[in-house]
Amino acid sequence: MTVYTSFYRGEIRGEPISISLYPPKNWKGKHLPLFAPTPELLKWWKASAQDTAAQSEYTREFRKTLDSRQQLIQLWVRKQKENPQDITLCCFEKTGDFCHRYQVGEEILQELWGVEVGADQLQLTLVQNGLTNHSTTYPPLILSLIEKCHALGYPVKCVPVLGCCRHRLRCGYYQVSLHGKDLGDWSELGVLAVLSGLQQDFYRGRLVS
Repeated sequence: MTVYTSFYRGEIRGEPISISLYPPKNWKGKHLPLFAPTPELLKWWKASAQDTAAQSEYTREFRKTLDSRQQLIQLWVRKQKENPQDITLCCFEKTGDFCHRYQVGEEILQELWGVEVGADQLQLTLVQNGLTNHSTTYPPLILSLIEKCHALGYPVKCVPVLGCCRHRLRCGYYQVSLHGKDLGDWSELGVLAVLSGLQQDFYRGRLVS
């Protein structure tokens, strides 16, 4: 199966599942509050400046919430491993906007699915509506770093270099870009360095003008 993420009005593949605290009116898909923020955290976020500092604080607090739900999350993950149908985790924020669904994806794909299944079997991809028209399979570590960049407000894209296959590149190279700016073509090792650098103030200033 493949796990996708999108916003409610975006492209939905497979079974739609709402992971916002309150789904939209007339929502006909499933609602999974297991991956939703608490009412208190959502209220705090709406009253915050919603800047980089607030995003970091939100990420920390939401991680605590997910940690407190680990047993239930693990049960859900085990059940999904037996489900052949693709699913799309949905929330309100548009692609590229700060949203807890990126963090949920990291918790599921990297920490739970990745560890228990193994990197060579990990064929699960977070596909953000509007960023790409196809699904790209990333190594677990690269996928984790991509999601961390998105959570920090840097919607980095790693896509196949022109002429390569549409899944993980046989040539081993990715084209990295941020807000439409080309950050170069990199091997897996280079991608790890770039994505890690985007999370550090010192290196980010040299990667993003």
